[in-house]
Amino acid sequence: MDQVKVICDSAADLPKELREELGISLVSIPCHIEGTTYYDGVDFFADQFYVKLAESKEIPFTSQPAPMDYVNAYQKAIDEGAKKILLVSLSSGLSGSYQTAVLASTMMENPDVEIEVFDTRSASLGSGLQVIAAAHAAKAGKSLEEIKGLLESNREHTSIFFLVDTLEYLQKGGRIGKASAVVGSLLNIKPILSVNQEGVVFAVDKVRGKNKAFERLFGLIKEQTQAGAVSIGVMHARNPEEADKWVRRIEQEFEVKELIVTEIGPVIGTHAGPGTVAISVAPYIEI
Repeated sequence: MDQVKVICDSAADLPKELREELGISLVSIPCHIEGTTYYDGVDFFADQFYVKLAESKEIPFTSQPAPMDYVNAYQKAIDEGAKKILLVSLSSGLSGSYQTAVLASTMMENPDVEIEVFDTRSASLGSGLQVIAAAHAAKAGKSLEEIKGLLESNREHTSIFFLVDTLEYLQKGGRIGKASAVVGSLLNIKPILSVNQEGVVFAVDKVRGKNKAFERLFGLIKEQTQAGAVSIGVMHARNPEEADKWVRRIEQEFEVKELIVTEIGPVIGTHAGPGTVAISVAPYIEI
């Protein structure tokens, strides 16, 4: 049986070394800052992004990859011998990338190659944990249909929560109104954000003070996490000390089989802003 080739987009925030280790290919989501286009995960990385974000007088924005970006990724996989390809995508509720990846798959004219596109309905390591599960299953020799079934089951039990440090970037990106941002900042309001089953960002709760928000967030995680071994991703935006605190708490409270810590990249960082810390939890899949 031909091994399935797994491809993801850069919104999954997977460390480059891990992608290379697992044989995961990348489609970059472009980031535009003051008239210059940068390619996330290719020639532009989180550390560079946050420097540019602080310096920029304009609001950075991202755009979905072009259909040919996906076509080129599919063709490269085919040229390397792939007959089965799985593109694991950022939530269709957050970007048109999923639909573009599907469109690109219909543009391929090789009848001997099967291409599937999977909507994670999540972002950052909420997507990334699903990409990793797919890559492990592919290396174990699972079929394309088996991997899709595994991801569909796992997706329903994958949760993600973001705790933003400032409301400034949510306001700049149009996620909340200016008045709400000003009042929220004055009152030290910390919104806890998540992604629902439709793959759309929403505020789960709003808590006054960082410590209370931290405790509330971990309460939400425990409510939504099934008993047993878990895979966990911790993400931060220029906030490694807080991320370390989260990791210590996680190791105390969960049966962690897989733990990944990474920095939030440009795609999510544009909206969340520096200081954000996030966590994604998924059932650990024994393959």
